[in-house]
Amino acid sequence: MRDSESVSASIEPVLRKARPEDLPRLWALDRLCFEPGIAYSRREMQRFLLLPGAEGVLAEADGELRGFALGYPDASDLARVVTLDVHPDFRRQGLGRRLLRELLSRLAAGGSARAVLEVDVRNSGAIEFYRREGFRKVGRLASYYGRGLDAFEMTKTLLQAVRRSPEEVAAARAASRTPRPRRGD
Repeated sequence: MRDSESVSASIEPVLRKARPEDLPRLWALDRLCFEPGIAYSRREMQRFLLLPGAEGVLAEADGELRGFALGYPDASDLARVVTLDVHPDFRRQGLGRRLLRELLSRLAAGGSARAVLEVDVRNSGAIEFYRREGFRKVGRLASYYGRGLDAFEMTKTLLQAVRRSPEEVAAARAASRTPRPRRGD
């Protein structure tokens, strides 16, 4: 690592809401973090960002994208974590934890009482990370990532949930018709 890279790496990233113009960088990072066939397409990423109530949180320092988390309300009290991506150069520094916690906080503030996510059964590091963050396995989804590539479904109770208005509940139910965010479709 060069000196200038060292300085950039030592700057604490700022978390902010993802915006539509961030899509190209989010998509590029997702392709870096996940293997072909599992990484989301640009169209899928855009669709998730535009869902009603969607929350995207990104971390950047000096204009450099270091990671992001994306989720959305899927039912009256359920939120889905679509993805948590951290650039390989910035992993194991607490950034994934910050992004996940901020995303879940925002989803809870919007009325979600539970969060659910899917994780590759082969990814023991991610499974342990989510377990430490309070998620528990509730099922196994056969061939979720493609033929023979299973996922664990994990869930967590969100403590900060607030009541939604009847209109917000109706909008969340309408959004729940959105199919589960399978990777590689």
